[in-house]
Amino acid sequence: MRARSVGYSLYMVLSIMLSLTIAAIPAILLFGYVVQNVTGFLNNLGWPFVNIYEMARPYLTSYFHPFMVDYFWLIVLIVPLALTCYAIFLGALLGMFKLSRRGIPFLEDGYYESDTGDWLLYEYFEIYYVLFPYFAGFFSVFLDTKPRHQAFGAKIGKNTIVGNGRLFNPERTIIGDNCFFGYDSILSGHVYESRRLYLKTVKLGNNVTIGANAVVLAGADISDNVIVGANTVVPKNTTIPPNTIWVNGKAKPRKPKVEKLLDHEDEARE
Repeated sequence: MRARSVGYSLYMVLSIMLSLTIAAIPAILLFGYVVQNVTGFLNNLGWPFVNIYEMARPYLTSYFHPFMVDYFWLIVLIVPLALTCYAIFLGALLGMFKLSRRGIPFLEDGYYESDTGDWLLYEYFEIYYVLFPYFAGFFSVFLDTKPRHQAFGAKIGKNTIVGNGRLFNPERTIIGDNCFFGYDSILSGHVYESRRLYLKTVKLGNNVTIGANAVVLAGADISDNVIVGANTVVPKNTTIPPNTIWVNGKAKPRKPKVEKLLDHEDEARE
């Protein structure tokens, strides 16, 4: 067990380093190419680039280092260029992390004892998903969203907004259509119990709302049209029936909408 854990530890570290190195290559090459060619390329396009350059050139020559003259457009466009190259780096890194994760065994649903070393394999399998946003920098606000979760295995339906929700195990998450997650709500496909790790897929139906700071644990099966109240815990392997509100460990029937009540009253009068 120890030899296996050491082997996968080395694999994880080396795969992350290799992924970062390979992902950086296209971004660096693009940046270097643009540095050498952008000023001449834009000036050769003619108006308006060459006109702006000729207007700025006398002032640059008089007051600044010749570098400013030779790389005028690079300096002007450095911010969008840097962001574009970094976006390319992140796209390549995502692909490398997904590829690297295949080298870590995927644990099926069930219980795993701590003395087997499977806890460590589980953590290593998730590390790529967890680490990716930390390399995002400026783009991090865009990455803790539906596309990132889907890229690592989550099945998410149409019009579902994960927003500031947290998916701890995207590969063990199935979410239907038109769902909404409140701030810091959590869906977790794993539970630590004493010296055991429990893994099971979390399933959400359609039109489900998870309130702020709510926690949905492994194996939970939430049906359609359910509201999970804020600061509420859905224990592992809990099944919540449709058209209910889950609060304080109980599923309470949802009240009909006011519009429906008015329609029924009109029908009764007729």
